[in-house]
Amino acid sequence: MAIDQTQLRALLIEAEVLSAEQFDDVASRKEVAQIGIEDALTQSGLVTEEQLGQLLSLFYDVPFVNLQNREINADLVQRIPEMFARAHALLPLEETETLMTIATSNPENLSEQSLIEKYIRKEVKWMYATPRDIRAHMFVFQKDPKAAFESILAQATLAQEMDTRVIQLVSSILDYAFQAGASDVHIEPEEHCSLIRFREDGVLHDIAELPVSFHEHLLTRLKVLARLATDEHRLAQDGKIVHKTNWGDTIEIRLSLIPTIKAEKAVMRLLSDKSHTYSLADLGLSTTDYKAVSDVVHKPWGAILVTGPTGSGKTTTLYAILRVLNQRGVNITTIEDPVEFDIEGLNQIQVNEKTGLTFASGLRSIVRQDPDIIMVGEIRDSETVDIAVNAAMTGHLVLSTIHTNDSATSFPRLQDMNVEDFLIASTVNLVIAQRLVRKNCISCLTSVTVDKTQQELIEHVPHIKKYLTELTGKKIVKSHTLFRGKGCHICHGTGFKGRIGVFEVLNVTDSIRTAIMEKKHADEIHKIAVEEGMTTMLYDGLRKMVAGQTTLEEVLRVTKE
Repeated sequence: MAIDQTQLRALLIEAEVLSAEQFDDVASRKEVAQIGIEDALTQSGLVTEEQLGQLLSLFYDVPFVNLQNREINADLVQRIPEMFARAHALLPLEETETLMTIATSNPENLSEQSLIEKYIRKEVKWMYATPRDIRAHMFVFQKDPKAAFESILAQATLAQEMDTRVIQLVSSILDYAFQAGASDVHIEPEEHCSLIRFREDGVLHDIAELPVSFHEHLLTRLKVLARLATDEHRLAQDGKIVHKTNWGDTIEIRLSLIPTIKAEKAVMRLLSDKSHTYSLADLGLSTTDYKAVSDVVHKPWGAILVTGPTGSGKTTTLYAILRVLNQRGVNITTIEDPVEFDIEGLNQIQVNEKTGLTFASGLRSIVRQDPDIIMVGEIRDSETVDIAVNAAMTGHLVLSTIHTNDSATSFPRLQDMNVEDFLIASTVNLVIAQRLVRKNCISCLTSVTVDKTQQELIEHVPHIKKYLTELTGKKIVKSHTLFRGKGCHICHGTGFKGRIGVFEVLNVTDSIRTAIMEKKHADEIHKIAVEEGMTTMLYDGLRKMVAGQTTLEEVLRVTKE
């Protein structure tokens, strides 16, 4: 039988991981009913995934496995039916002639163990992995969707069957997109086909070419699901679809339709609560950076800024911080464009330019709503930043994003928006700069030695050799073993699956404040921060490369220091 809330409470308190008051505060949150107490604890930042996993493995008396550090065989996982594995949160790890080792979050389910043993005709050995860790690795069940699409198309021979097949086809496209972890689905009109493309890890991949005769039927089905005008083909339309997958997961989809010279094109943004409930510990912050962020987020006033280009995960970081702060005793209000995810306990406002609800006007109203914490989706202009800075000065904690290249450049950017130096120095507590790097595919991970091209990069790109020597303890870096994905059907031959952040966390210390007041250049502020212990995005990226999470080329692609 799985551990209950009372047992988990006693276990964590006895291990002195947290206090009774801390546990009870998390347990009282409304989101616990939706995501479970274990996920709520890790999202709160009070317990790390590793801590929780180690303690529960001791409770169940089975070995603990961190799937982040484990190569998973994509062929082996197919030995268990995907629907069963998803329903029971199982992931096969190893197999011998007589034994299969399986990661589970419920090792005491004897009936489940018996069912699997009968199915595979082998003994089952459990290892404990947290539910979140198992869910994050369900992509290894990913299959080639072309065969499924072709099977549906082959049956669409009669006109009266067309509607049924189109319904199945749309559902199948969305299911496979979710399975692959795609953020967007494109249905594009080509001269001889309807092209289906998935955006995975920021890169578009061609998935299938469907007969051009199906294109209009597909878009009509999407319009019906989104309750849009099916007879309108000349204007752009936007809608919303809620889709339930074959595995019971609910996806919220934003649909955008535009007319092209060939036909209408559809783009769908997939938003899944389960796949985006990142905690602060999930982001990939180093121990030092995690502590720096954790120390500052609990300050009752001031500003925390997250900076980086579009698509670098800034909003995800803000949501992770908000989940730490989301307690019953505080009033949190956000203004966003758009609201990506509905979080229980937050008052979230959607920007609407047509009605005059801008960041500035909305923020002005929020300040009158007795907030403790304010999140502004993006600081875009002088008016918005002026209100945000004043709110941070007058006893509110303000979180926001800003577009700059690194953490230190945020200060000149604020000065450009006419914020006084003394206001910047006295209100900004922390700046997090970040990028996203693609992670090595764990299904085809292999070790490699440093090649000639990489050696040249290490020798000639500033700071790399020094950082690697510090990280590895080796002066001859070419002897170091690196890791990369060989390429498989799961990663579309790229060698990458999933993304992780690389960070630069600048804590605004007294010396940084003095430098701001003295109008010192961003480079000088950056130098001071490094001298005081800040690690650069390049250093953090190289640390993840040494750990086998990504490659040197990928780190340089996003940092370009």
